[in-house]
Amino acid sequence: MTNWKDIFKKETHVSNEELLKYLGNDISEEEMNAIEQKMATSEFENDAIEGLAQFKDKENIIAITNTLNQQLKKQISRGSKRKRKRKILDQQWLIVVILGVLFLSIAGYFLIHFNR
Repeated sequence: MTNWKDIFKKETHVSNEELLKYLGNDISEEEMNAIEQKMATSEFENDAIEGLAQFKDKENIIAITNTLNQQLKKQISRGSKRKRKRKILDQQWLIVVILGVLFLSIAGYFLIHFNR
């Protein structure tokens, strides 16, 4: 690490528009170099470019990503609703079981203690 003051330097991410322009070769050499420099700092963005490059129909990438994002939001919301419902019900039964065990242990203590 040559400069210890830059350890918390924020990474600059490539925007969706820049990714699409890069894939479509609709940019100048300077812009292409700038995007490649941004991508050099992140393996995730390199993987994204590789995945997007494999699409045959590059014009529909935006529509496909919008559809995938909507489906992902639906799945996440369904899962979180289920977890909330399950969490509340599990806690109620857990409280009932704990109280029952405490009551039985106290009752057992008094039975053993007073029957001596």
